[in-house]
Amino acid sequence: MKHQKSIVSILMLLLLESGFSAAFAVKKIVVLSDIHVMDESLLDSPDNAAWLEDLALDKKMQDLSIPVFDTLVKQVILEQPDALLITGDLTKDGEVVSHDYVVKKLTEIEEAGIPVYVIPGNHDRGWQEGAKKYENNTSTATKYMSVSRFLSYYEPFGYGEGSEVHEESLSYVSELFPGLTLIGLDSGQTASLETSTLNWLGQKLLEAKEKGSQVLVMVHHSVIPHFFGQESFQANSVIQDEEYDEEEELSKLGQTLLQGGVKVVLTGHYHVSDIARYQKEDQALYDVCTGSPLSYPCDYRILTFDDQFKTLNIVTKSLDKLEGYDDFPVYAKDRLRTSVSSWASRWMDEKIPDQEAVKLLLPAITNVFVIHAEGNEPENPGTQEAILLFESIDLLSPIFSDVTQATINLVTQSIKSILGDYPSEREPDNVVNDRELTLTMPEQPTAMKTVRKADSDEDVWYTLQGVRLPSAPTKTGLYIRNNEKCHISL
Repeated sequence: MKHQKSIVSILMLLLLESGFSAAFAVKKIVVLSDIHVMDESLLDSPDNAAWLEDLALDKKMQDLSIPVFDTLVKQVILEQPDALLITGDLTKDGEVVSHDYVVKKLTEIEEAGIPVYVIPGNHDRGWQEGAKKYENNTSTATKYMSVSRFLSYYEPFGYGEGSEVHEESLSYVSELFPGLTLIGLDSGQTASLETSTLNWLGQKLLEAKEKGSQVLVMVHHSVIPHFFGQESFQANSVIQDEEYDEEEELSKLGQTLLQGGVKVVLTGHYHVSDIARYQKEDQALYDVCTGSPLSYPCDYRILTFDDQFKTLNIVTKSLDKLEGYDDFPVYAKDRLRTSVSSWASRWMDEKIPDQEAVKLLLPAITNVFVIHAEGNEPENPGTQEAILLFESIDLLSPIFSDVTQATINLVTQSIKSILGDYPSEREPDNVVNDRELTLTMPEQPTAMKTVRKADSDEDVWYTLQGVRLPSAPTKTGLYIRNNEKCHISL
C-alpha cells in the first residue's frame, strides 16, 4: 500500500510539472478595443493643415495612438495575462503601414508568452476613404488592407493553426483554453453578419456544447443596444438584420447567441465601456463593450475566470499615465469634452433647424456624454441635475418648430436611458454595473448520455436543429429529450 501511494504521488508530481494543472488554473484575459493605431510615417508634421482639419472632426485622440498603444503593450506584458483579446478597429483606417506596426507590437506580446486573438472592425480592411498620408499640408490616399491580406497578417493572432476560419468571412473559432471556446465574429463595416456566418455560428455553438465547453464570443459592433435610440446618434453601431425582432429588440445574431447558451459577448466600436443586458425568462446575454484607449477614460478590461469557467469577474482599468503629460486623465477628459461638443454641434445642425434650441442642447449633450463615458451613470453626482435640465428643455420644446420639437423629445428619451443606464424604455430597472461585474456562467453538459429507445408516448423529442419529432427517434444519433441532450443507440 505504501508503495502504491508513492507511485500515485510521483504521477501527480509529473502531471503538475507537465502543465496538467495549468489547464484548470484561474485564467486572466486582457481585453482591448478600438486602438486605432496610425503609423507615424503617415504624417510629416503635427502642424499639417489637412491633418489638423481631420483631427478636429475626430472624437478620439488619434494623434496619441502610437504612444498610447506602446504604453498599453508594456502594461499587458506587465499584467502577464493568459491571453489578450482585441475586439476590432486595430488601425485608424486600415492603412497597411499601420497594420505593420500593430503586428510588430502584437508579436512582442506573444514573444512574452501571451497569446493574442483579434477580430477586424469597420476601420481595418476593405475600401477605406480615411486611409491617408499627410504631406505638405494636404493628404493623399495610401494603401489599405485587403481581406485576404488581413488573414495572412493576423494568422498568428487567431487565424492560424489551432483555429477554424469561416470560409466566407473573417470569423473563426478556437479553443482558447481547455474548457473555454473563443468565437470571433466578423461584423463587417456596416454592423451586419451574413446568413452563412450565422449558420456557421450556430453549428460552432452546438459543437462547443457537445464537448462541454464554455463559450466566449467577441464581435466589433454592439449586439444589444446600450441605450434607447443608439442608432439615432451613431448609425451602424448595433448589429441588425432581416430577422431583427423589433418587439424583442434583438437581432438574429442575439437570438442565436441566446439559444446557443452564450452569456457574454465582448464588443467595441462605441468607444465607451458600457455593459448592456438582454433578459428573457431565465436567460441573460451581456454585451460587454470596452471603450477605446484613445477616448477618456482610456479603458481596457481584465476578465478572470475561475478554474472551471463557471464564474467570470470583469474589472475595468484605465490608462492613467502617459509620458509627457502631468495629469493625463484630466487632459483626456478635456479632449473628450471638446470633441463631443464638436460632434454634437454637427449632429444637431443636420437634425435641428432652430439655432436657439441647438444652443440650449449643446452643453447639455456634451455633459451627458462625459458622464456616460465614466460609466455607472446613476451613481454620478451630476446625473440628476442633467436629467432635470433635459426635462426642462423638453418642456420648452413646443415653442420651436415641429421638427425641432420631435428631435428634442427623442434626445430627452435617449438621455434618460443613458443616464439611467438601461438599454430600453421598457426596462428602466435593467441596470448593470459598467465597471466591475461578476457573473455565473451557464451550466454546460459534461457528458453525453446514452439511452435506449423509450416506449412512453409522453416523451418530447427534438433534433439538434430544434425540429420536434412526432415520436421517439427511429435512428441512432444525437437528440434532445425533455430538454436533455442524449445519444440514441438502437
